[in-house]
Amino acid sequence: MQNSPLLTTSPNESWRKRFRRLHSDLTAAEQRTGEYFETHADSAYLSITEVVANSGIGYGTIVRFCQKLGYKGFQEFKLLLAADDAINAARSSSDSGLSEIDEVKTRLRRELNETLRLLDDSHVQEAAQLLSSSHTVLIVGVASSAPLVLSLAWKLSRIGIDARASTEGYVMATQATLLDDSDTLFAVSASGATKDILHTADVAASRNARIIALTNFSSSPLSQMSDICLFTTSSRAPLKAEIPSIIAGEAVAEILLDRLLTLAPERREHLLKSSKAVSDRKI
Repeated sequence: MQNSPLLTTSPNESWRKRFRRLHSDLTAAEQRTGEYFETHADSAYLSITEVVANSGIGYGTIVRFCQKLGYKGFQEFKLLLAADDAINAARSSSDSGLSEIDEVKTRLRRELNETLRLLDDSHVQEAAQLLSSSHTVLIVGVASSAPLVLSLAWKLSRIGIDARASTEGYVMATQATLLDDSDTLFAVSASGATKDILHTADVAASRNARIIALTNFSSSPLSQMSDICLFTTSSRAPLKAEIPSIIAGEAVAEILLDRLLTLAPERREHLLKSSKAVSDRKI
């Protein structure tokens, strides 16, 4: 944890208690920031870009507020917000009589339905056309996005597209240097603000490769630098960042795969060939 001249108590102290204790040492803008978070615990599920847009508080003010409370930045502070929200949600669930399983079912249905409702058909068509005409498709994502990267690469490879998965920052940036204007970078990032992904996208753009983004946020840096954006509405809780739901992302991938096969029916032949290639590996 980052050392701070204001931090003099246990790191286990709740952020709310710490905020109240240090209130008089904060600037007026920082005080307003703490008060905003006290009434908007759902900010734990947003990017800092969205919090800035929703609150009207400056990016720098938010970061300074988090650091003055002794946290490295907004990402670390979000964990504390999420913990508060989880406690309140548990109380609310208990009061409503809903079981934890019912809560999960409701959330998954909501994520899937909202993603499908908002998915732009024209963007799916453009993405399918671009992928179908690409010489190579480099699919990148790190941490919790990695399973979706591997799944999408497998799906595209099965229908004859040279798709390569990369889930490590240095490796993907190096691989991006091999791209050119006949290739596509498919970047998967829920936040759209992951440094490794943004750097790789910069490298790919410098090589004149096209960029497709699969992300949650239209205002994210990744969305702004991409040629085509496909959006999900999956809410990845900070406390469960390494075990997120990827159902919404998988739904988009399935729709994209179906569109590719509709666009180029001859790719079904490669699907049969790839199936035969591994048929003797099954018992």
